[in-house]
Amino acid sequence: MPTALAPRLWWGHALALVLVAAAATLGWWQVEAWQDRRDAEARDLTQAEPVPLADVLGPDDRFPADSVGQPVTLSGTWLGEGTVFVSGRERDGVDGYWMVTPLGLDHETAIPVVLGWVADPESAPAAPSGGAEVAGWLQPSEGTGAVDDDPSDDVLPQLRSADLVQLVDRDLYGAYTVARDGVAGLPAADLAQLPEASRFTAVRNLLYGVEWWVFGGFAVFIWSRWVRDSTRPPEEDVAPDEAPDAATDNVSA
Repeated sequence: MPTALAPRLWWGHALALVLVAAAATLGWWQVEAWQDRRDAEARDLTQAEPVPLADVLGPDDRFPADSVGQPVTLSGTWLGEGTVFVSGRERDGVDGYWMVTPLGLDHETAIPVVLGWVADPESAPAAPSGGAEVAGWLQPSEGTGAVDDDPSDDVLPQLRSADLVQLVDRDLYGAYTVARDGVAGLPAADLAQLPEASRFTAVRNLLYGVEWWVFGGFAVFIWSRWVRDSTRPPEEDVAPDEAPDAATDNVSA
């Protein structure tokens, strides 16, 4: 009885391996193309022309989901007394902090601005003061649920507008801005969030990827059936004249 490793079956095994490997590779390539196009769409908004903050968001408005990462311009006065440091922020693989100072836009409103990244609050420069014009990326107020172990210090586990309200006498926006260029000589901070790509972005690539994997699964199915049929023991043939004659047997009886 032939086995699955019989030399005469090697060509079938080789063909099956080639087809499955090709389907897996092409499927993965299509999925990567889908993800790359989604990432590219998300980055596109961050590269758009900056617009005034008032054109995107008002002080009491709910954050628009399609404006994450929108470049905006701000003009106002630094409120240095509201400066805080947000922990758990990496830059080039090094853990550190964001230095954040609210910018008063008028006598009633302000928005937190991420000035840049620092390795340690002790080495941070003095908070900026006076008037300023800032260009940066708009981000929604964070709500990670992290607990502040020491509410009495100026280090926060998340950048949430509600945690800064007690530090300034202004109405804070439910958002913050990451300065495009670091302020006060600090290196610029990385964006915490990027705009989400549409769910239909490059969906054709995703479907092509799934189609290739289905084809690979079908190739495995056909290959396994072929191996099973090729290694099945042949059925014994019975000659017609050797078959028992029921009528004769009955007569003899």
